[in-house]
Amino acid sequence: MNARHDHIALYTFAVFLFSFSLFCYGFFPLSFSPVTKASFDELPQSIGNASFNGTDYKPRISRAILMVIDALRMDFVVQEENFQFLNQLLGDGRACLYRVQVHPPTVTMPRIKAMTSGAIPSFLDVILNLGSPEMKLDTFLYQMKQRQQKTVFYGDNTWTNMFPDMFYRRGENTDSLYVNDFYKGDLNITKLLNMELQMYDWKLMILHYLGLDHIGHVEGPYSDKVPGKLQEMDKIIKTIHQTMDKWKQKYYTKPLLIITGDHGMRDSGGHGGSTQPETNVPLVVVSDQCVKSEETFLQIDLAPTMSIWMGVAIPYASIGSLIDPAMSMLQRRDMLYALYYNTQRLASKVEAILRDKFKNAEVYKSFQEAKELHRLFMHDTTDISAYKRATLLYTSVSKNLTQLLISSYIRYDIVFILIGTSMALVCAAIAVTQLLQDTNATVLPLQPKLFPSINCMLLSFLLLKLLSFEKESSQEGTNSSHAIIVSLCVVYFTLWVILSHLLKGVRGPAVTLFHEGASSLLTPFLWFGVGFHCVSLASSSFVEEEHQTWYYLTSSIMVLLTLKQVNVMNSTIGAIKHTKTDPSLVEVCKEERSIFCVASIAFVCLHVLVRRFNQTGDKWQHIPDVGDWLSKDEHKLWLSLTMIIGLCYLVYQICYMAGLLTTVLSLTASMLIYYYRAATGTVSIFGLSASKSSICLTIFWINLAEIFFIGFLPMMYRAVVDGTATRRSGELYSNCIIIVALLSALLHKPHNVLLVGTLLATSRFLTERIDRIAHDRYSGLVLKVITHYWLGKTFYFYQVQFTYVCVYVSQLIISLMCAACLQGNSNSLATIDLNAGYVGLNNFDIVRVGLFLTLHTFSGPILSFLLLLHHIFTDNERDVKQKHQSETSNARERILTLINVLITVPVSFFLAVATVLRDHIFVWTVFSPKIIYEYFNVWLVLIQVLLVVLLLPKTLCSSV
Repeated sequence: MNARHDHIALYTFAVFLFSFSLFCYGFFPLSFSPVTKASFDELPQSIGNASFNGTDYKPRISRAILMVIDALRMDFVVQEENFQFLNQLLGDGRACLYRVQVHPPTVTMPRIKAMTSGAIPSFLDVILNLGSPEMKLDTFLYQMKQRQQKTVFYGDNTWTNMFPDMFYRRGENTDSLYVNDFYKGDLNITKLLNMELQMYDWKLMILHYLGLDHIGHVEGPYSDKVPGKLQEMDKIIKTIHQTMDKWKQKYYTKPLLIITGDHGMRDSGGHGGSTQPETNVPLVVVSDQCVKSEETFLQIDLAPTMSIWMGVAIPYASIGSLIDPAMSMLQRRDMLYALYYNTQRLASKVEAILRDKFKNAEVYKSFQEAKELHRLFMHDTTDISAYKRATLLYTSVSKNLTQLLISSYIRYDIVFILIGTSMALVCAAIAVTQLLQDTNATVLPLQPKLFPSINCMLLSFLLLKLLSFEKESSQEGTNSSHAIIVSLCVVYFTLWVILSHLLKGVRGPAVTLFHEGASSLLTPFLWFGVGFHCVSLASSSFVEEEHQTWYYLTSSIMVLLTLKQVNVMNSTIGAIKHTKTDPSLVEVCKEERSIFCVASIAFVCLHVLVRRFNQTGDKWQHIPDVGDWLSKDEHKLWLSLTMIIGLCYLVYQICYMAGLLTTVLSLTASMLIYYYRAATGTVSIFGLSASKSSICLTIFWINLAEIFFIGFLPMMYRAVVDGTATRRSGELYSNCIIIVALLSALLHKPHNVLLVGTLLATSRFLTERIDRIAHDRYSGLVLKVITHYWLGKTFYFYQVQFTYVCVYVSQLIISLMCAACLQGNSNSLATIDLNAGYVGLNNFDIVRVGLFLTLHTFSGPILSFLLLLHHIFTDNERDVKQKHQSETSNARERILTLINVLITVPVSFFLAVATVLRDHIFVWTVFSPKIIYEYFNVWLVLIQVLLVVLLLPKTLCSSV
């Protein structure tokens, strides 16, 4: 049986994607916490020989308002000029400010889950943040409903999605993900708040304001709109406080106002990562019966604390401790009871995990001592020393138990992790060995021997059975589980057969990888770069600063290509001098060399400039950059000039691949892009006013349609008339690239428009250099594929400084399945620009927003790959016109093999590293976000692989 190499490459990539999915399923369990509900009957009735009075546990406040200000940072609260009234309350002792630590991922849905249930959310809750499924865990909201305590809500519809039947009255924002809404949604909440303050039939009111978060996504924390928004929140706090004072005077009640943020906001804007501004949020308790504290509490501590305030059972899933300084309104007897109640719960959870080891731990001894002191205080309530010592021990023990539970709740499905990792490594080995085959080979003869094959199947079955033994011991074995094991054995068997036969045809690396014909230094450097990037993924610091690797590799390859061409020019000039040639020809060659050197230096300087537009990575992203300077209102003129230059440069680059009519339409589209930005107030038209941005966008879409049909209609005509569409589809493909480039320019921030033209120019720069120095088709193809892959990665990191995207895009792909570098992107989940998804939209649309965000975030890799295919098509059509007779049929196979190597080798290595370092301190802040990015990137590469299979002809001329 013979198997074609392109089919092997496709099968290997499909299996690799499947193995990556298995790994993610095991690495990101969907839930850590049980859905069991707590009961009021579970309250402790005694401690030792001292019994509790059931009336001790009751509501401590008459009603409460929980005000969540989305993306409220700790430093925002202490800005007296913005929170004037709140700081007055803090200064007068009528409110207390506490620091609260938030666990990553810092996005809304997991944070609401943590605040209401007291449980640590799963990391994959960041994916579910878009759909916000109904909450199944026990929460203090559920417990309040069980006690007939009514809750009303106004704000982010994430709450109403998570708790559809929990609120007595509610009013949600229908477009919470529409980040261009800075004020309207908040004003609606405030209007309903004023009405609700006149009602007295509720126990708890929850408010969730989104305006600050939206400003952060679009303009960052240092926007001039932030002070106004904070002052708006301060006025709302003042209104609530004044109303509460009236309640106290009229009804002699004890209302409570709690102000907090679900997460913070990073210095560059957005959130989702683990930086200090994202994970440190304020908790303000407006009450004259609280005690100030410099201690840092956890966000999960809010759930048990709210339960004590409301006099309801603490949620079963809660592993948080009490925020005891905020509970000074409790009597000493009640305070000890609350601390004992929560600590006893935590101790029972830890004991269920550690079993006999728990009783030998120091924390258990401290707990027993606290209970003894508590019992003594129950007999003698005047023993203040026993009270203080018991309080201190309870607090210390509960915090230690919380940390033990947090660490123990990080559970992995090691079976799926090992299966996924091993299968991915085998796929990577197949990709490498396939690359080492004879460059002229198109098929692989597969002749598996009987007994080795049977042994391989049996060994695979036994290993998989052994791995799944623990699962089957806790669950009854089913036919489906055995069917899955057999299916995996078949997959492993086919991989083993392919790998074993490929190993027989391996040529020496020096022959295959370091192929002669390009340069004695260029090709080795390419493979050094591939290997270096792969190894660098073993370091968390290199993952955080991955952009530095791509900057170095791309800059180095451009310099090496330039030096190689200069060397070729010098050889040409030297050869001309030794012949009887007109001296003027030598001068022309020297002048051409000088122009080439100056142009190359200018081109490198352009890259240095655009690299400075946006800070990226983790360590330097907070440093102001050129983009920050241009975005200021006083520099709008310079931003306008920068955008004009970027659009003109883009049109200039489009001229190289378009005809006259397409170029004119592209120029018109560029003018419409500028007009749209002027209509939105981002740039100026130098004294003129722009309005009605929707009209210009409509004309823009018509322009793109015209560009498409300019290439499509002639191709269809040729297909109908003489059947030559397949040979003359290059114009349509070029026009599609132009459409993607113009759409990217529309989605990018104004100062980043220059990046699109720079990407087109860099691709042409690399291709021209490679065509001039490569002496054969194979070496040129390797150089083009790898350099364009590096180019896409580099421009991925060039793009935007503050971006909130892969989280959202990952949410989109999960929703649709179940239902880039000059951009300033990074491997943090906070680097996704939601604003780009709403260009030209007035409300949330999952499909359009998802497509816009995907194109905006990954515009570098997408455009780079499309340009690679464009150059291959162009070279092939040129050689066909020149009537080259020599054709090769394995170019498509080599491209697929190279893509497999570039993707499977580093990703499978990183999966192995993540498996080994799964208990690393940075596993959730560095490795996990990187895994999510890579998983989505692999799906994008799958689309690229399909484009290669569908568009690239089977036969290409030899002089590609």
